[in-house]
Amino acid sequence: MKNPFVLTDGKGRNYVNGSCSLNKMIIAEVPVRGIDDTVEGKSVKEFFSACVIMEKAKEHLAILQISKDTPPRKIVPLLMQSAESESREVRLCAEEIARFFGRRLALILLTLKTGLDKNKAVRCEWSNEHWEYWKNRKTVILTGGLTEGVFGKILVGEAQKYCENSYHLFVAEQSVYSGVSGCTTLLEQDNGIFVLADFGQTNMKRSIVERRNGKVVRMENLPSVPSLYMEWNIADIQEKKRQATLLHRYITDTLCETYHQAETLGDVDTQIVIAVASYTHDGILNNVRGGYAKLNVLSENYSDYLSQTLSDRLQKNIHVVLIHDGTAVALQFSSVPDSVCLTLGTFVGVGFTDILVP
Repeated sequence: MKNPFVLTDGKGRNYVNGSCSLNKMIIAEVPVRGIDDTVEGKSVKEFFSACVIMEKAKEHLAILQISKDTPPRKIVPLLMQSAESESREVRLCAEEIARFFGRRLALILLTLKTGLDKNKAVRCEWSNEHWEYWKNRKTVILTGGLTEGVFGKILVGEAQKYCENSYHLFVAEQSVYSGVSGCTTLLEQDNGIFVLADFGQTNMKRSIVERRNGKVVRMENLPSVPSLYMEWNIADIQEKKRQATLLHRYITDTLCETYHQAETLGDVDTQIVIAVASYTHDGILNNVRGGYAKLNVLSENYSDYLSQTLSDRLQKNIHVVLIHDGTAVALQFSSVPDSVCLTLGTFVGVGFTDILVP
């Protein structure tokens, strides 16, 4: 069936917008009783996100041996490391939290599979066709930071237990950098050295890629840097512009540093492809939600704006391509039939593997 979530612009290019988001999906009626009935009446972002996992971990800081003075952004990574602790008490606590959120992931997926009337009623922008599309998915490809390590394995394994007759779940290799890998499919030149990035709400991933005859022969994944200036509910327009300017400067500095590092390997192509946590299309960012939305106050077309800034800084004719991060991930798995990608990170991202199908 044709994917109802995929839109086509006047130039025949396919894209998605915020209507496909799972984070605002409300589970008005749990599809299966007894898994975790407490999620009923809540949206996905209210019961499954990095922030919610952090709050759950805070309930057990003493057992997990995490200091109460630990910066909030470090709590989830420490929790995930705790699943591999030598201390049995620490390890069992982290494992139980992983299973807790694995069950919640299962409820998200089962809600999509069953399409109960009450859940349809509270998702007004979806028609029966949208729910039917999800009902017909057979494989869910999982990526993102929450799928990593023992913690991620337990979380996904717990979800699979409850989805056994509904979906096959599997975690993509090097899932944290899967968005960057997907960006390689958009490179215009078959040969050269390229800078690619994946700008999430929590971290910015960067890679240097070398291609020969259209194939990636080398990918150097650089250490990620924290995503800064991610506030999005800024009412005052002057403050929003100030924050946007700071974010743009941070993005520019990060890309320039990465570009100069790539230059140590040889001539670097002037195309830079960036997966971004925004429903972006044709260089225009979504202006409603997400930390990157504020960049719209600098320019209607942020891709053009960033290209010009980088061109001035690097003294080259830089061309930036922006792509929705979930779509970037999905581009790698176009050969997997009846599949969809979910990114488990700051929030739950979605990418459609059939987005290029006419």
